[in-house]
Amino acid sequence: MTGKADRAEQMIQTISRFYRHSLADHPTGDVSLEDEIDLQEHYLAIEAVRFPERLRIKVDLPPELARYQVPGMILQPLVENSVKYGVSASRKPVTITIAAREEYGRLVLTVSDDGPGTAGEHGFGIGLANVRDRLQARFGKDASLTAGPDGERGWTSIIRIPGGRHG
Repeated sequence: MTGKADRAEQMIQTISRFYRHSLADHPTGDVSLEDEIDLQEHYLAIEAVRFPERLRIKVDLPPELARYQVPGMILQPLVENSVKYGVSASRKPVTITIAAREEYGRLVLTVSDDGPGTAGEHGFGIGLANVRDRLQARFGKDASLTAGPDGERGWTSIIRIPGGRHG
């Protein structure tokens, strides 16, 4: 029982911050990449309570990319998939990595995990299809989503969108 009240209070505050952020005026409107990744970190903090020994988080956001504008909640389905098919399906620690980089004038966002992978278990599921459809509706052929097994372990999803839109 020791410390559970403190952990419960911390969890309530984290959930509150997550919902306050995700239920903003236009949750799927443009947000800064920094805010989008911050939201995912709140979500992962909540999941870390479920998987304290298994969930590891790594974020790579270069400061010069923090103000780029991205569709809100665009990373959420990808991060959820890493928790569902990576962390919850594993008995070993799994690292979920969220990374951003600029490549040939495009913003490249990667969500990956080193979990057991999902090769053959599911293809382009609902979450991935939702992200793909949102990108296509917003950017047309100028954006892409690729997703698949990453070697023998893990899964990687990569979003490429036109860069240069700073807040």
